[in-house]
Amino acid sequence: MTHTHKRTRSRRRIAAVAGAAVVVGAAVVACAQGGASAALGTASAHPTAGVTSAGRPVTAAGPTGGQWIGMSNGHLVYGRDAQGNRVPDYSYAGYAGGGVALPAVPTRVTVPAPGGGDDTATVQAAIDKASALPLDANGFRGAVQLAAGRYRIASSLHINAAGVVLRGAGASETTLVADRPTVRTLLTVGDKSRYTTVGTPAQVTDDYVPVGGTTLTLNSTAGLSVGDEVVVERPTTQAWIDAIGMTGVFSPNWSLKFERKITAVSGNKVTIDIPLTNALEKQYTQATVYRYTFPRIDHVGIENLGADGQAMSGDPDYANSFYNAAFWEFNAVEDSWVSNTVARHFGGTGQTSLGPQSRRISVLHTQMLDMLTTDSSARSEAYLLQGQENLVQDCAVTATKVHAFTTYGRQAGPNVFSDCKATLVQDTYDSGGHERWGSGTLYDDLRIDGSLQLVNNGTRGSGHGWSDANSTAWNCTTQSYTVQDPPTAHNWAIGCTGTPAKGSDGEVQSGGTHLLPTSLYAQQLLDRGINASPAKRH
Repeated sequence: MTHTHKRTRSRRRIAAVAGAAVVVGAAVVACAQGGASAALGTASAHPTAGVTSAGRPVTAAGPTGGQWIGMSNGHLVYGRDAQGNRVPDYSYAGYAGGGVALPAVPTRVTVPAPGGGDDTATVQAAIDKASALPLDANGFRGAVQLAAGRYRIASSLHINAAGVVLRGAGASETTLVADRPTVRTLLTVGDKSRYTTVGTPAQVTDDYVPVGGTTLTLNSTAGLSVGDEVVVERPTTQAWIDAIGMTGVFSPNWSLKFERKITAVSGNKVTIDIPLTNALEKQYTQATVYRYTFPRIDHVGIENLGADGQAMSGDPDYANSFYNAAFWEFNAVEDSWVSNTVARHFGGTGQTSLGPQSRRISVLHTQMLDMLTTDSSARSEAYLLQGQENLVQDCAVTATKVHAFTTYGRQAGPNVFSDCKATLVQDTYDSGGHERWGSGTLYDDLRIDGSLQLVNNGTRGSGHGWSDANSTAWNCTTQSYTVQDPPTAHNWAIGCTGTPAKGSDGEVQSGGTHLLPTSLYAQQLLDRGINASPAKRH
């Protein structure tokens, strides 16, 4: 993923943050008072709206001299471009919508200490027993408590019921050990699902709804009420693909589907609870809003466990399939978590595989250590974040030849990596979006012995193209970083250190200098009135 891509489009300007006091280290700088401005670092300056000489669209520009983000009276203040686009609010990522403490679920099933043979059936029977219990008033059936020891798992474990927690005696006390030389996922949670539309979709009639927007004008609000769960769907069209320079790379066979809740209805306007992380542009696509069903299981937890995938490296095809050697995977699951886990010796999505159908998952206080990859040209991920409103916080990676923190494409966002570190990661194996327009990812206070790339990956791989859009690298410490602006969107690097790589034509503010607040995610929670407990640092 470490490539420099030539770009022809011009840079954009941003609107000033009027009257903002911005903290830079211990210094406070006033921004944009009465037409004057003082910079918080250096922001990219962009010309006016229109198209480049190559005919590619440029988002409308604002006045020069402003900043994308600052602090005033203890709160964040946002700059916007002339179309109203801003740095997204990522704080809705995580269990129950972000900033909510994980529950303490009582033990209902106890598993005896490992017996020395294959423990798969014993552990699975305990999970199945808990899965058959009734849900309590809080949506839980109960926890399955494993003893201290090394449980040998010759195949895979599955949790397919809501309200079940798999809990060990501690990440260094209880270990699930892959006990057969076959590449696989050791623990899967949930099955696949699909959207079903309820009622008639309403068309969005606004010419443009910016990033950060929450109010949509519809051709009709009939059948829509406050409290309804809805999808805001933005289909991909060939016109948009051509506009962003992805002709022959992207195909018009997918949509961004933002799952939201209606908080107000007024005439033909609806307000949704979570700001959009991608603009809705009528000139390229017809967005719709509709009620839906999407069966998921919820309130599932994995906690206080270790896992070891060493045996999988004995698979005869490991050199080609190591990236499928994973600890766990969440499918159609929401409002769930992984906490206090340590995984060793996996090859692929070793610690975290949040699938594209996952939502509002928190992965807290986890480590992926000593990953086993090969000399293959394929590159695996330590933490793979997909779906929407998902959070990975306080994590650590040790490996070479790995994408430490990455996303796959077509996710609606917001999603967050926060307060994580990766060591022994070669610079050529970068972090950042992997492919196909991952919308609205925050890379927050990451420390990477490697590079961070928010870029156009062009035709590499299977045709990865623009891999991040409306994503932000905040206070990241890297060896190098590249941030590029896609047509019709932005990417931001704010307060990041490391060498800015050639080709960084995106939105760079305060390059080389970390800012306060240390965590954008934590401050955005505070601005919503949520004082979440700080994550532990490894």
